[in-house]
Formats: sequence, structure tokens, C-alpha cells
Amino acid sequence: MNFKFLSYISGFLFISSCTQNFKMSERNISKYFAQSSKKPFFGFSDTSKNKIFYAYSADTTKPILLLIHGAPGAWFGYKEFFKDSLLLSKYQIIAPDRSGYNKSGFGVTSIEKQAVFLKFLLQLHHQQKVSLVGRSYGAAIALKLTADNPELVENLLLISPACDPNKEKFWWFSKPINSKFIRFFLPAYANRASDEKFAHVQELKKLLPDWQKIRCPVTILQGGKDWIIDTSNGQFVDSALVNAPRKFLFLPQNGHRLTAERYEFVRDILLER
Repeated sequence: MNFKFLSYISGFLFISSCTQNFKMSERNISKYFAQSSKKPFFGFSDTSKNKIFYAYSADTTKPILLLIHGAPGAWFGYKEFFKDSLLLSKYQIIAPDRSGYNKSGFGVTSIEKQAVFLKFLLQLHHQQKVSLVGRSYGAAIALKLTADNPELVENLLLISPACDPNKEKFWWFSKPINSKFIRFFLPAYANRASDEKFAHVQELKKLLPDWQKIRCPVTILQGGKDWIIDTSNGQFVDSALVNAPRKFLFLPQNGHRLTAERYEFVRDILLER
């Protein structure tokens, strides 16, 4: 048994165990909200012949809080937001499945195209100003959406932002799990995340001229024990936002999943806006 084959098998086992965290059945979603009077509604937006599935809260009179997930991910990565009475008293919450994930249409690796899909979704809800949250790979999409639509986005919260094209992190299993052999056995969302991974550096380089266009207030959260992205990403975002009023918060004892590890802290930032 050669080293290459062992790498394939090890990569497959590793990613299979990791990606279990990115699945949630309809039954488990129903169970999660069963005892809550606050349940999300669901819909589709359709632009460029690509349907985007999304969850949203009922009160359309409130300002929008748009939540963009990472890779892999789905709207239910933000499910706790839909049960939070404090957030619901201030916002209409919208959480889409990004293109290619969960119930949304075909995947694209283009950050620009994903931003266009989300702009179309927002237009369905007739809001002029939006509070925008992007975490991990979703942060760059949030930045592009803001740069291209400065009249639309009121403020940004970037959580564990994977945005520095010079610090994209690859592991020993990255190439094996992107091989045809391993991809055959993996779920679609894992392969979708791998596609994004290997296109991400070039996509982030395309984004570099857009940083100076952002002028709305931005808060950046970066964990000091983040093993998914290089921990210098937060500082990169802070230094790149040359024209935006910003606050960079480094959390030395926390990892990548800050909305889970520091949920109340994140919620309080959103309530202060």
C-alpha cells in the first residue's frame, strides 16, 4: 500500500468526520424549533437561472440582518439567531444557503457572482439598508456585496474572515480530498467547499481593488486559536479597510466558530448597531 493511497484514505476519513457537522435534516430542524414560538419562514430567489434558498423571519417592517455562511455551510449554521427575541425585536433576519449548498442551485466559485445573487435576494425584501454579517469564506462575499452596493449596506460584521490571498491555508489532506477518487465518495457540499478552496486565492486577488471602496462601519472578529484560517487574517482586513471606520477585536482564547463560542458577544455587537 503506497503513501499516495494512504493519503487518499486518510483524507477521506478526515473530511468525512469533519463534514458531519455541516448536515441537518428537516426532522432535526423541526425538532430544534418545535418548542419555540419563533420559527423561520423559507423561500427561493431566482437570478441568473440560479435559485437561492433562504430562511427569513416574519417581520418585514424591520431593517434586514443578512447572514452569510462559510464553506461548507448552510442557513441553519445561524439557526440560533432565529430564536433570539432580542435580535428579532430589532431585525428581520435573512440567512441564505450560498450557491451550491444545501437547497440552493448550482455552485459558483466567483465571489462577484455570489454577491450578485445575494443582492437580488435583498431586492425581494424592499429594504434600502442592510446590516451584513459574513463569516469565514462568507466574509469576502460580504465585502464584495458592500463594495459594489455602498448605498445598500449600512454596516458590516466580519467573523473569522478568510480574506488574505497570501495566507490561504492548505493542509496535507487538501489535494487528496480534491482528487476524482475521493470526490466520488464525498457529499456534494464537501466537494463544493473544495472547489471554493482551490479557487479562493485568485478570487481574493480580484477583490483587492475593492477594499478602498468600503466606507461603512466595520467590526472584525478574529480568534487567536483559529486553526481553519491563518490568525493574521483579521489584521489583514483591518489594514486593508483604509477608508472605513472600523473596530478590530482579537479574541486570543477563541477559535474559528465564534458565533458558537461567543454567541452572546456577537449578538451584543449586532444589538448595539
